Amino acid sequence: MRLLLATATGAAVLLGGAGITATAAGASTSLTARTAAGDITGVSAGNTYVPSDGTVQAGINFTVKDPLGTDPSTTVPASVTAEISPPGKAARSVNVSYSQPSKGSDGKLPTSAAGTGSFNISSDDPAGDWSLTFKVSRGGSVSTDSFTVNVTGKKASISASVSPDPVNLKKGREVQVDVSARVKDAGSVSARLVSDDTSEYYDLGTLSQDGYGVYTGSTYFSDDTEPGAWTLEVTATRGNETFKGQVAFTVNEPEGGVSKKAKSKVTLSVQKKGTKIKVYGKATRAGKAYKGKMLAVYYKAKGAKGKYKRIAWVKTDSAGKYSTKVTIKKDGYVKVRLSGTSKTRSAWSPQKFVNIK
Repeated sequence: MRLLLATATGAAVLLGGAGITATAAGASTSLTARTAAGDITGVSAGNTYVPSDGTVQAGINFTVKDPLGTDPSTTVPASVTAEISPPGKAARSVNVSYSQPSKGSDGKLPTSAAGTGSFNISSDDPAGDWSLTFKVSRGGSVSTDSFTVNVTGKKASISASVSPDPVNLKKGREVQVDVSARVKDAGSVSARLVSDDTSEYYDLGTLSQDGYGVYTGSTYFSDDTEPGAWTLEVTATRGNETFKGQVAFTVNEPEGGVSKKAKSKVTLSVQKKGTKIKVYGKATRAGKAYKGKMLAVYYKAKGAKGKYKRIAWVKTDSAGKYSTKVTIKKDGYVKVRLSGTSKTRSAWSPQKFVNIK
């Protein structure tokens, strides 16, 4: 695992831009209570970073316990306010969105109710632990719940690795190469594996988010991959900012030389209409249209553990083009596999993220 610092100089570059509106629904992390009365639980926050320029809007999610009290005969509705305090600065108000629920049709009181909130972080604010305080009013009493929000600085960081390193090529076989990156509050993370000596590269596309701040992807190196020095290039977005990092790794040539197979390639594009996704692209063999080839479409839901699942087959036409429609019920990742033969190398398309909302 190597640490990449996205700064204005060096191997990684940070490009500044104006902040955009966001909520905690995308990349968010759960918060631990500092002091708690127990009225506010399930607190998470997202977009909690200091932008290089302008302002970003951080988002929070929270849950109110017993929002109408516990006695059905005498309801005591809760009202919620919140403020947040940066280190060394005065507290500022949090814009809270919370609606009091109603009794159930059976007369029972709800045990919880969800709310959201937002606050601004500007380029002159400090990084570090910010104090988020909720005040819950019920009748004439007020309770307080406090949480710590970690706000990262302008100097964004990526921890990234390639496995295995070195990559030892094998004659007549593919070698799986895995990429892992850790980036906090990233909107998306993509990766390429690039030869330092030639124009050859493997495009992994958008890495899958397997947990908060954890992104992974994989590809397969054929035995004719250029040996020598290679570089993992990671590109992440955070609001309207883009930052990049690099990690060096090595590829060793296969023992016994390279098998005589034609190289193949498959591209991928997606179009979304609700849960219906059009998947299309083109397959080539030795630089020419690969006609009549069966391709497999794979999918994995965002945040899901385990392997991709094959969801469709599609055949290329006389021009090597393919197109099919699939139904996806959750946000996730799609990629296409072109299987190899005794005379043709296999290939994977770059991965694409599909947002069905």
